[in-house]
Amino acid sequence: MTFVTLIGKKLAHEGAEFVYVGVPSRCRECRLKTVCSNPKEGRRYRITKVRGKHHDCELHDEGVVPVEIEQLPIETTIPSEGTKGTEVTYHEVECNNIGCERYDICHPGVTEKKYRILEVLDDVDCPEGYDLKLVLLDD
Repeated sequence: MTFVTLIGKKLAHEGAEFVYVGVPSRCRECRLKTVCSNPKEGRRYRITKVRGKHHDCELHDEGVVPVEIEQLPIETTIPSEGTKGTEVTYHEVECNNIGCERYDICHPGVTEKKYRILEVLDDVDCPEGYDLKLVLLDD
């Protein structure tokens, strides 16, 4: 599903991906904040089309432009019992090994709630000994 949001002109390129981190405090009084803040916090998006209109913005020095975006699945790890097509209540792996090459995947920063497993990608060779699968999730 694609929808429209606003993004800084310098960042607006078809195919560019970003993670929405929320509304900055200085944007709370802006008349356009409802359009800028319609993505879900912590989710990754891809820009599929840049539209031609331009709006001034206090945050972005060249202003913002409307873009069509699509929400991308969450690539993360879950305990091995999960299978494709099932729902899981997602919880990040309790691991503090920040030097691990998969740390960011195991800690994607998404809300702990129910997600649908779209695809099981691979087994994970976890240095901490967890029995994990690499999966794609969506809500």
